[in-house]
This record gives sequence, structure tokens and C-alpha cells, in this order.
Amino acid sequence: MTFQSALKTAPDTNATGAWSLVGCLPPSGMLTTIPVQTPSFVIGRKVSADLQLASHCVSGRHCEILQIGEHLFVRDLGSTNGTFINRRRVIQPTPISAGDHIEIADVEFRLEYSSPSRDYSDTQLLNKTNQVMDAFDSNWILSQFDELMRCRSIQPFYQPIVSLSDEQVIGFEALARSTVCGLESPARLFQTAKTINREVDLSVLCRQRAVECADWMRSVDGLFINTHPMESLTEVVLPCISNLRQCHPRANIVVEVHEGAVQDLNVMREFAKVLRGQGVKIAYDDFGAGQSRLAELTMVPPDYLKFDASLIHDIDKAAPQHRRMLSMLIELAKDSATQVLAEGVETAEEAAVCKELGFDLGQGFYFGRPAPVTEQRRMTTQRMVND
Repeated sequence: MTFQSALKTAPDTNATGAWSLVGCLPPSGMLTTIPVQTPSFVIGRKVSADLQLASHCVSGRHCEILQIGEHLFVRDLGSTNGTFINRRRVIQPTPISAGDHIEIADVEFRLEYSSPSRDYSDTQLLNKTNQVMDAFDSNWILSQFDELMRCRSIQPFYQPIVSLSDEQVIGFEALARSTVCGLESPARLFQTAKTINREVDLSVLCRQRAVECADWMRSVDGLFINTHPMESLTEVVLPCISNLRQCHPRANIVVEVHEGAVQDLNVMREFAKVLRGQGVKIAYDDFGAGQSRLAELTMVPPDYLKFDASLIHDIDKAAPQHRRMLSMLIELAKDSATQVLAEGVETAEEAAVCKELGFDLGQGFYFGRPAPVTEQRRMTTQRMVND
């Protein structure tokens, strides 16, 4: 591709916004955001560079980011160890866009674009705290996360949901785990996604993998899959679920809606109508952890209402007022034909009280821990044999 033809095909972005590089700067390895504010932004080891990198692998004047109109390009300046865009070495000026990865010798960045409302100071470097960075085993979190998304390296774990009347499994909630070193735990996985503004991308992938790996669950009433509060119900979640429904028509999908995603009752009502028209059920997650969702319960009642674990913990030791409150909320939900589920049940005593209060379903370590698909399938088969 010639420089002129690259200019014609470069991505078009609103010029009133701001470009930035996000990466771990040597020698501290602290994740930092660096605004790109000049038409010719030179990166290298020399003090005179617009971005000085303290690495012996980086040349004095290593590469340059060029802004030409509304387009960005990277040009290598004859560096010793090369400049790479998405793992490909830069030979001539190469167009780049938001989300691209730029490797400068042994230092890596992700190119980001922000709306005009985000403020960048001429000299400000937005450093994340040491506490956040301590959560990661490696400075190469950008490479790790990029590898995870590229290879779809999400391994769903499934936790059983049981009927409290007979403790029979009626469904499973899919929980995300990763097979990428350093990102195995969900906390690290989603903290990394948050750090680089990719929570939505990760959430979509987690749902896809959850349904893809769950063909063996056709006999259960519900495969509960999660949404993220950053996701638009209409622009992101609905197309994703519709596509999953087409590809996996026999899956009994239940979409768990986080309270942070419910901003407009009219939007929620239409969202629920479309999904139910496709045979997909809806659950409200973490009820009682934040806003009570009483309006949603009456105006757009869900198929399932999941009471947060904080309301269930030590419920056998709770004050009578606490139990009366739960009883009233359970009765309100059941007036709309909603099944109520107690999350975080860890003991036989908690399970007994939940059943007494009128909960239909239970979920928690007492009934089963999250397990990968092979282990959960084995346990499910064993339960069927025993029955």
C-alpha cells in the first residue's frame, strides 16, 4: 500500500476528540495514559522526544505518530528493533485507529480515542494506582488481554441453580474464567478490561462462550448469562442475544440484567418484549444490593428475581424485621408470576430459612460450586443416575 492509498483508507474519526496511548512505561511498569497532541509525535529514548521511553531496546528517535487531517499514521524512523502495529512490522507509514496495538521495541501501547468531554492536560499523565497494578502478574497486560480476545480464551464455569422444594437442578449460571496466564480469576480479568476500556467487548465474548459450551444443558430450564452495566441493552445486548438465539435455537437462555443497565423503563419494556418474542427469559440480578428495582418489578416484571447474597448471608440468624422485609419483597415479586431466587446460600440452615420464606430457587456453595463444563456435565450425569 502506498502512502497516498493508505491515506484514503485510514479510519475517519471526529477531529474534535483526543488521541492517547495507553501502556506500561519503563522502568516503573505503571500503566499510564499519554495524550498525543502534536501533528508529529516522536517516540524514542532521547530527551528531545515527545514521549521519552527509558528502555535500551528503544532507539533515540524510534518512531513517529503523524496526524494528517483526521487520520493517524505510524512511521518507523530507522529503529534498530523495529516498530510493530498489531504484530506486523512497520515498513512504510501505516494507518492506525482506536484499539490498535503499537509495539515499540519492548514497550507496548494501545491507541485510544476519547470524546471532547474528556479533559487532557498538556503535561498530565494519568497514572493508575500501585494498588491496581499490584493485581497483575505482568506488565504486559495489554498483550495478555489482546491474546485472550483474539483467541477467545474464555473458559465458562457453570454453577447450579436448584429448586428449593426438592433441590433438583433446574439451571446453571455461566461465570467467566480465563485460560490466559495472569488473567485466570474473574476479578483480574474484568479489572484488566476496565483498565483498558474493554468491559463491553469482554462481556459479549463471555456470553458467546457460555452458550457455545453449553449444548449439553438442553434438558435444564435455564442457562443464565450475564450482562455488564456498561452495555447498552438495545445496541449491544439485544443484537448479541438475537444472534446467539439463531445459532443455538435449543438453548434455554436467561439474560441477567444488572441494575446499572436499567436507565429507562420504556427501553427495558421493549427490550423484554423483543427477547421474550425470541423465547428468551429475563432475570434481574443482585436485587437488594443497590436500588431496589421496585418500579421495574411492577412495570416490567422479570421471569426471575435474584436476591443478592448480602441479604441471604446468615439469614438463619437475622432479626425478625429482616425476614419480614424479605417476605414482603418475595410476595410482591410473586404477584407478577416472578420466580424468586436466593443467591449465596452456603449452609443448610440458610437454605431451610430461604425455603420457609418462600424462595423458589437457590444458588450458592451449599448447592454446588462453579465448575468447568466437563466437570459439571459429569456431576449432572451422576445426579441423573442417582435419581
